[in-house]
Amino acid sequence: MALTQHIGVSAETDRAVVPKLRQAYDSLVCGRRRLGAIGAEIENAVAHQRALGLDTPAGARNFSRFLATKAHDITRVLAATAAESQAGAARLRSLASSYQAVGFGPKPQEPPPDPVPFPPYQPKVWAACRARGQDPDKVVRTFHHAPMSARFRSLPAGDSVLYCGNDKYGLLHIQAKHGRQWHDIADARWPSAGNWRYLADYAIGATLAYPERVEYNQDNDTFAVYRRMSLPDGRYVFTTRVIISARDGKIITAFPQTT
Repeated sequence: MALTQHIGVSAETDRAVVPKLRQAYDSLVCGRRRLGAIGAEIENAVAHQRALGLDTPAGARNFSRFLATKAHDITRVLAATAAESQAGAARLRSLASSYQAVGFGPKPQEPPPDPVPFPPYQPKVWAACRARGQDPDKVVRTFHHAPMSARFRSLPAGDSVLYCGNDKYGLLHIQAKHGRQWHDIADARWPSAGNWRYLADYAIGATLAYPERVEYNQDNDTFAVYRRMSLPDGRYVFTTRVIISARDGKIITAFPQTT
């Protein structure tokens, strides 16, 4: 239901911005055509200099007046086009808040993590969730995500929130579906991890802030974000795959891949 409402709001905003983009484009095209017509008049006059009698005082004065008139016309067209462009830019800026309301444009609140190995990276403590999904909207941890772009979909830099969620997304989903994978990696292949959540915190944070590969899935409007993870000595251990909403960056799931 929330996704349906969001799509409706986004579509309404799109319907508002498209005419303004068209108006701005048409204004520029019109200005270009008018300048082209003036240029053609000048070129035609230059091509017929003999007929204009430029070698006579009267002809020279007439041609000077003609050029002065054309210069005035050019200035007038440029001024009108610039004014319309500025007005169009103001109209587009007025829609910025609407796009921010549907997940585009707000500045991230969470800073990116330092690009350091783990350790010395210091993981953050995750908020606790009730086991039965009774608080799906509770924030567990907020991560920074870099700008994402794949195929025709883009998402500006911002916050990726890990919610408690349920069996479909969030921490409860990660624990149920991928907790064993994280635990095995932390226990057997990353001796300094101490706790699988600490390793997951480091891996998710690094992957979202410094992605090496991004894929877009049109079927569910998500980005899959990848990054190779290595021990402090440089030995490769696994690749993190984080799935986030392409709409608002919400974390759907995250897990390690070793193949």
